Amino acid sequence: MPIDSVTSHAPSAQFQPHDASHATPGTKQDLLENILDKLDRLLETMMRQLRSSSGEHARNRHHGHHAHGQASDQQVTQDTPTTGGGNTGNASPAASFAQPQHGAQAADRSASPSSMSGVAPAAFNRSAAPATPSDAKAPSGAGVYATSVDQAAPTVHPTFLPVLRGDEQQKDAQIKNEADFGRAVDETAKEYGLNPNVFRAQLQVESGAFSQGYQKAMRFEGDLDRASNNNTSIGLGQISRKFLDGRDWSQDGPGNKRVGSQVVTTAQYENSVTVQLRMAASNLAQRIADHGSLKQGLSYYVSGNDNPNNPIAANYIQKIDAALKDPAVLTPGR
Repeated sequence: MPIDSVTSHAPSAQFQPHDASHATPGTKQDLLENILDKLDRLLETMMRQLRSSSGEHARNRHHGHHAHGQASDQQVTQDTPTTGGGNTGNASPAASFAQPQHGAQAADRSASPSSMSGVAPAAFNRSAAPATPSDAKAPSGAGVYATSVDQAAPTVHPTFLPVLRGDEQQKDAQIKNEADFGRAVDETAKEYGLNPNVFRAQLQVESGAFSQGYQKAMRFEGDLDRASNNNTSIGLGQISRKFLDGRDWSQDGPGNKRVGSQVVTTAQYENSVTVQLRMAASNLAQRIADHGSLKQGLSYYVSGNDNPNNPIAANYIQKIDAALKDPAVLTPGR
């Protein structure tokens, strides 16, 4: 059940006692686990609703670059460039109507999610322990291959998995061309409970992953205005360097206990397409889970503000919707 679909406080038929009485001994534990999981999701929703009256104030207070008192990080340009390069001084990726957002999306990569009021308390999250790849839930239904963020929303079920699993070199060796890369993107999206099309489109908007090729996109560096803080954004998902090497915000990325409390080094990230894909998917899955919906998760990822109507987020989602209609993004590997 997608988190953003939990809108009622009334118990469903799945919570009725007769379900347990008719369950066989082998299924009672599974039924109990399912009931507890739904209760936890309901509690998360109730907590978010209780916080809603004060959430906007907290988001405005922590918005963007001044999380953790990083005053020098406030220099981000709020207007998203329409072409590559923009205010970063980087060379433009190959032409595409969905260009990388490197200039305007510093906030997810520089604002620690734990500082935001929308983060659900760990006590209500039964997925705190990392899952195994076999636990990953692939999206199902007509929206799997969605053509808009809104259409994809019901197919998203955030799943928490470690980034480092010991199979990275083997996975990397299987990616030899753009078609292989496209299949790897889809596989990673499904592992983390994301919509494959949306994940493809997000990577395209972040780094030009499909228009300039995944190998160039892996080396793409944005937010160069933050270079003095060694906090530029790098790679396919434009992950902030502060999520790496156990730095300030790693506890809200690979260091979070939900995904195994790992330290991912810069070298591991820069040299592995598998690690880069998993880092982007893991960060997005955590943002969706913490902020309640696909749109809110994407909004926080790019701007540090989970309101989809804030200008940076609205522009970002518009570009993702455009990339969702681009055959160059959707067809490789399919």
